[in-house]
Amino acid sequence: MSLLRNIIDQTWEKLLVLCGALCVLLPTSPLNMPYAYRDSGVFLYMGWRILNGELPYRDVWDHKPPVIFYINALGLALANNSRWGVWLIELAALFLAAYLGFQLIKRFFGVFPAVFSLMLWLLSLVPLLQGGNFTTEYTLPLQFTAFWLAYNSEKSENKDWHFFLIGLTGAIAFFTKQTAIGIWIAIMIYLTLRELTSGQIRQWGRETSLIFLGGLTVSGMVVVFFWLQDALPEFWSAAFEYNFIYASVTSSGLATRLDSILNGIKPLTRTGLFQISLAGYVCAVILILLKRNSISKMLPLLFIGLLNLPIELMLIGISRKTYPHYFMTMLPVLALFAGAAVWTVISLTSKWKIPVLLRNAAVAAVTGFFIWNSFYNYMDQLFIYRKFTKHETVINYIKDATAADESVLLWGAETSVNYFSQRKSPTRFTYQYALDREGYVNEELIIEFFDDVIQNRPRLIINTNSSKPMYEFPIRTDSMDEQTTYLRSHYCAMQEIDSWTVYEYSENQCDP
Repeated sequence: MSLLRNIIDQTWEKLLVLCGALCVLLPTSPLNMPYAYRDSGVFLYMGWRILNGELPYRDVWDHKPPVIFYINALGLALANNSRWGVWLIELAALFLAAYLGFQLIKRFFGVFPAVFSLMLWLLSLVPLLQGGNFTTEYTLPLQFTAFWLAYNSEKSENKDWHFFLIGLTGAIAFFTKQTAIGIWIAIMIYLTLRELTSGQIRQWGRETSLIFLGGLTVSGMVVVFFWLQDALPEFWSAAFEYNFIYASVTSSGLATRLDSILNGIKPLTRTGLFQISLAGYVCAVILILLKRNSISKMLPLLFIGLLNLPIELMLIGISRKTYPHYFMTMLPVLALFAGAAVWTVISLTSKWKIPVLLRNAAVAAVTGFFIWNSFYNYMDQLFIYRKFTKHETVINYIKDATAADESVLLWGAETSVNYFSQRKSPTRFTYQYALDREGYVNEELIIEFFDDVIQNRPRLIINTNSSKPMYEFPIRTDSMDEQTTYLRSHYCAMQEIDSWTVYEYSENQCDP
């Protein structure tokens, strides 16, 4: 009996976290969701092409930093080009993030606040996933790791390594998604305020230098890698220049940005996470102002969290148009303050003479309420992903109508069709956002696109975007008109499949 109790004591936390992660990701697994959404489709295609010897940016254009592409390549390599491998990496990342977060909150606030916080932020993650395989999923374990490193650096004898690893993880997060570095910015501000206000300028210099050294280590490796592949200009152009232009073009007034952020927060309010975390945020401010001894050991982490929450909102608001998955970066700090809120309630009611049975019943009722409140949303996501088969007919048609070594161009932004049909694009611009972005696109890029398509001669060109005329770009020249005329005359409309027009190459000119 004692052996069984020991096993349970040693494993129940891990099993709880694993079950939570499995439940969250089950709707997006290939078992339930046979195909991927648009962004995930690009990452899967990029991973597939990496395994075939191609290089991001040089051979396939996308504006995300490179880590997400190599995560997908690793997942596909692990599972013989199946999405299951990528999904398993998602599961491992979420399990690690959830376990780190659970242990961190448990250490400061106790078991029940840790369990409750875990439940809330995992339930809140479900509507943010949007099919999964997003950059912000993979930064979650890095964010929780940064919290742990910041906490341990306060009491560790080997502080230098902690600061170095803070910089290292921050750089990995940056090269996964540039705006996912809110926690690291908060840590730097906290260290600056702490050391400079206490007159520890030399200590501050040492700590920040080690953080920058960790960041430069990863950054240097990334730069050298693309430089050795003669792809550094393409890397900079796609992953940085395009995003700078996108952010500046889509910039807007404060009111518009606030409205966009408030709309994005709504999914977090449906589970109660945002409201409870906001209450925890206020409690933390009050407790710090009152200088309560009960929070002395958690002061550094609370200060970092207080800084981090507004920073996350500002980083999310850089882009005028926000998407639900952007708000995943808020989950670690919201989890922290949710734990703080529950701990505060427990502390305030600990002296009340509440019968154990009644207290347990209240805990079960509150927990059950939040789970039940999220049940219908969970089932809705499960059903939506299961029914996401709208490209299946086109994918099967491509497989039947083309050979494995023939290429297919998707006009629009449906790169996932290339991946699921296992047909390469004839150009690195598998989707054409780059060629439509004024301020970024130039004649050279458009000519490159036309030259690639004409020289590589895809078997099919499929128009997935009827709202935008094919081969129309912000820049027009006589040579582009000639190339457009060639494509229009040699790619003949064959049929329509689910409102997409399929064009097939012909040696002879198409009939009028």
